[in-house]
Amino acid sequence: MAEELAQDYSGYFKASNLDQELKPISVGIDRMMLRLEEFENLLELVKAESSVALTQNVPQLLALRPELDVLCDRIDKLEQFVGMVGRNLDAVEKQVQIAEEELDIPDKTINVLLKSLNIFGKPKPTERLTNRNANGLYEPVAVFKTEQYFRPNGPEQKPMAEKEGNKEEPVSSGEDCDTGTPEK
Repeated sequence: MAEELAQDYSGYFKASNLDQELKPISVGIDRMMLRLEEFENLLELVKAESSVALTQNVPQLLALRPELDVLCDRIDKLEQFVGMVGRNLDAVEKQVQIAEEELDIPDKTINVLLKSLNIFGKPKPTERLTNRNANGLYEPVAVFKTEQYFRPNGPEQKPMAEKEGNKEEPVSSGEDCDTGTPEK
């Protein structure tokens, strides 16, 4: 019975071509091994690049941080400057509007036309805003001076009032923009 079983198995192996059946499996294993080697090489490259980044690039970035902080401070001061200029512009526009009303200069909007026709029967206001003080003199809005913010030699130069010890017009540090833009 063992001999008969051995002959059956030997006939089965002769009838079936094991090389052809096992060839796709061995090719798949070879391809998988090649991909694993490529992946291992890629991991080694990533490790090498990350070590370069940690040893070289990160210190370079940290060395640039003070310059970046200075730039951020200048941007913050520039934002404050733009806000202050906007407030000054709003105040001047309000004075211009009051002056136009005092001088009866017509505005080019339809609201002024309707107000001048007085269609709705509203009485004109008797008390109007004015730009004049109690003595009847014009008082302009205090507007910034560009010399306080735009210096010819950049951010390290102090305003003239601080350098000479002159107390005429001190510049508050909260409003100093110092954009480093040269005067023109």
